[in-house]
Amino acid sequence: MLNTNDINQLKTIVDGGFCSGCGACALTLNTKMNLNSYGEFNPDLDRIKDGNAHLRPELPSVCPFLSPELNEDELARPLFESDCNFDSQIGFYHSIYAGFVKEGSYRENGTSGGMGTWLGAELLRLGEIDGVIHVKPVNERSAGEPYFAYAISRSVEEVNTGAKTRYHVVEISEVMNIVRESPGRYLFIGVPCFSKAVRRLQRVDPLIAERIKYVASLICGHLKSVHWTLSLAWGAGIHPNDLAAFQYRTKGPDIPARAYVFTATPKNDSPLIKNSASVVGGKFNAGALMLNACDYCDDVVGETADITIGDAWISKYEVDSGGTNLLIIRNSHISQIVANAQNDGRLFLNQVLAEEAAQSQSGGFRHRREGLSYRLEKAKAEGRWAPEKRVKPGDFNISRARKNIYDARIQVAKISRQAFKDALVANNYDVYLNKMEPLVKKLRFMELRNSFFRSLMNRITRIVLKFKRRIFN
Repeated sequence: MLNTNDINQLKTIVDGGFCSGCGACALTLNTKMNLNSYGEFNPDLDRIKDGNAHLRPELPSVCPFLSPELNEDELARPLFESDCNFDSQIGFYHSIYAGFVKEGSYRENGTSGGMGTWLGAELLRLGEIDGVIHVKPVNERSAGEPYFAYAISRSVEEVNTGAKTRYHVVEISEVMNIVRESPGRYLFIGVPCFSKAVRRLQRVDPLIAERIKYVASLICGHLKSVHWTLSLAWGAGIHPNDLAAFQYRTKGPDIPARAYVFTATPKNDSPLIKNSASVVGGKFNAGALMLNACDYCDDVVGETADITIGDAWISKYEVDSGGTNLLIIRNSHISQIVANAQNDGRLFLNQVLAEEAAQSQSGGFRHRREGLSYRLEKAKAEGRWAPEKRVKPGDFNISRARKNIYDARIQVAKISRQAFKDALVANNYDVYLNKMEPLVKKLRFMELRNSFFRSLMNRITRIVLKFKRRIFN
């Protein structure tokens, strides 16, 4: 039987803007995930069907933003504690590397060092899995449908079609229903909250527990709605109705590793390449068209996953436009597979300290830990409900300047959401441009003014880490 209180909890998540659109609840309730008018996935709570009834009493425990006792630490501990170290920022870790794939064209075709695609292909080659669950382009889509969705690749050739990062909402209920109907062993690749949702599903669904053999997480800044993709293309001159395909990170010898250069392909014309920072709202960390849920997440690196893969934002690797991955490995077996490939000369890897790994994602941790404590404190002071996290309200002593920046980012995310919807209704990009341009400029000025002392402190931190590396080596 459905528990009315459980559904009300879920409605609180959705109505409050805390839904990341993962789809774990839709799988449990045997309903669908739909894109709302803001280009975000939400569960259809009005069309709950029979089925999966054995999971319904566990509904709150599958949503990443409910059942706070099942936080990342508690989910990861039984999986990794026995043979891992622990760090307060990156969680458990067995080994940490910066590196890239030397064999094949994995690095060339990947967003960064090619490690995510290589891992799926390698596990298939070794017979460890029968398929990779990852995000791929939707080749035949109707107007209003997403550009990317989860699918299962069962060959190395199919895995390669899922290369590159997608800054685009997706959901897992449809693909997990396929997994439940298709015996086999799978690698799941997703952002931290999706990895957390899968780990929670494994606790209550024996089939998911049996069939998802490995979980890989991507390091995540935040999720963007479908509208962010449309806004970049529209800002570059391609109307939303004319956008056929999109690639978020384009590589080239003259393109720095940190540059977010997109390739937008219109339906009847040649692809257009442009730096997203040159489009209003396109600078990723400004937070335009970000899901509100992402402001209430404290997991940057996917602490529940067997392996985490992201960009190695470490100064000595950033100069290489080919891209370098940061790997945080928690599963000792995967660590051995990676080490074997390194010994065979198929991977380039350098060991990285836990502190160095955390420092490479300092902006994300600052926003998700310090910033989150401030946002939770604000919600508490204003009498608003917010999810309970490992970070507590007021945990950090934050300067007024930093609080102003966090407030400005909240405004950018909130106002961009409505402004782009209004632009679509009016069929006029200037509606979005005129609303967002002054907000983004104001935020940028505040960030630059605040960055001097932070840069100084980061430089001191890097010097200390360099000294520690000498001792470590």
